[in-house]
Amino acid sequence: MSKFKKGCLLGAASATTILCALATAGTAHASGFQVRETSGTLQGSSFAGMTTLSTDASTMSYNPGTVGQYKETSYSAGVTVIRPVAKAKNTLATDGTLTTIAQTDGGYKDMAQDAAVPNAHAVWKLNDQINLGVSITAPWGLVTDNDSDFAGRFFGTTSKIKTVNIKPVVAYRFDNGLSIGAGPQVQRFDASLSKAVAALGGAKAEGNSTVEGDDIGYGWTAGLNWELTNDTRVGMSYNSEVEHKLEGKVKFDSAAKGLVTPYIDRKTTAKITTPESIAFGASHDITDQWTIMGDVQWTNWNSVGELVFNYDGLINNSLATSGSTTEYYNWGTSWFGALGARYQYDENWAFTGGLAYDETPIKTRNRNVRLPDSDRYWVSFGTTYKVADWVNVNLGYTHVFADTARVDHTSAALGNYSADYDAKVDIIALQANFKF
Repeated sequence: MSKFKKGCLLGAASATTILCALATAGTAHASGFQVRETSGTLQGSSFAGMTTLSTDASTMSYNPGTVGQYKETSYSAGVTVIRPVAKAKNTLATDGTLTTIAQTDGGYKDMAQDAAVPNAHAVWKLNDQINLGVSITAPWGLVTDNDSDFAGRFFGTTSKIKTVNIKPVVAYRFDNGLSIGAGPQVQRFDASLSKAVAALGGAKAEGNSTVEGDDIGYGWTAGLNWELTNDTRVGMSYNSEVEHKLEGKVKFDSAAKGLVTPYIDRKTTAKITTPESIAFGASHDITDQWTIMGDVQWTNWNSVGELVFNYDGLINNSLATSGSTTEYYNWGTSWFGALGARYQYDENWAFTGGLAYDETPIKTRNRNVRLPDSDRYWVSFGTTYKVADWVNVNLGYTHVFADTARVDHTSAALGNYSADYDAKVDIIALQANFKF
């Protein structure tokens, strides 16, 4: 191996380490609080081909079964810039017995926050039948931030979820073209949720609270990829739930601590489980230049039900039941489907395109101000340029259209809040791939 290639290999390994440290940044654009961005290659096809392609190391992120199909040691490192927009309109709010929030027909600035989401992947060729892979991604994330005078502030203001997920995989390829792979998931989960709190006695007044916690949880993943013929491939993968027991604190600002009924900082614990998913798909080379791909994924968001924060004491001595608080989500299941195509223009250039439908797991009756999620529709384009025989660069772009999402909160004590949310997302993914 030349000194130049060795330098690139060292750079790829260093990038993997750095990206592992950075991969806690994320903002949801897929259904629920999923961050689908794991590959610049797949971004350009709306993630059609996520269970069947093995063009570069990044395509292993959704199906560990593809790891056995790589013919060479491969590295991928990339970053995706996500620019979501979510605005409330037709806002209607009424006072509660403890709050003053009355508002009619208002609107608010963009509540969604931009983010850069890194990813890194590697596949090592051990022998003719066994490969080892590692994928480092940020699969779950959320950053929303509302105005300080937001009429729904008693139901939620700032919401942050950050993750990093590491998947080491061992894969075995049989002589008939079937590859199976499996491995553990190691996942760090960090959450911070803020909202306004009301005085529980005396004149109407308010302050602010933030509850935060983190945890490292474990799960597993498995999949298969089968080259049925030289032109046709099928794939299936499973990613398990990962249970987290968050430990942290609930903190109150000076306004909340200075109320007639003051709030008290406490230690807290909470349980949350990221969902399991099953994906399957197929791809077919129509000609030497054209490949078509299709994938479907089912995600079990039933794991996101009630989020209960248990404190090590009362957060307000005026309320005997304030030793815990609960946020109700009660999500269901959702489907994601994508169709795409790849065109190999010449030896150096390839182009991709794809369409996708991304179903929300949230019914209108359960939708809240923290995540006004709705069904989404993807349109994507991408290109690959081969710089040399051992390195290429991918660029992918996606625009996401979202249905209008209705939010309705009702509380006698905190008041009522309703609004319609319009959202859209622009995504740009850049990735470098190396083969040795």
